[in-house]
Amino acid sequence: MQQNSDYLIWAEVMTKEYQRLCNDVQLDRKTVIDSYGATNPAEFFAVATETFFEKPHQLQNQHPALYQLLQRYYQLAPVQWD
Repeated sequence: MQQNSDYLIWAEVMTKEYQRLCNDVQLDRKTVIDSYGATNPAEFFAVATETFFEKPHQLQNQHPALYQLLQRYYQLAPVQWD
């Protein structure tokens, strides 16, 4: 992350996506991101990263802002690896 605006975007996207996962888990909805990520924000980052590498197409389709954020962070595009 290069600028303050990057941190603001990071916080906004990660908070929104973490809350979305927590809601999905609470309502027993199936999600591409492992439900263990609803444990806390650190675990959310870990399982979101796993999903980014293991199921990039699904993550990009279902959580495009999160996929884009992780793509910028890791400077990798796993959807292009097929």
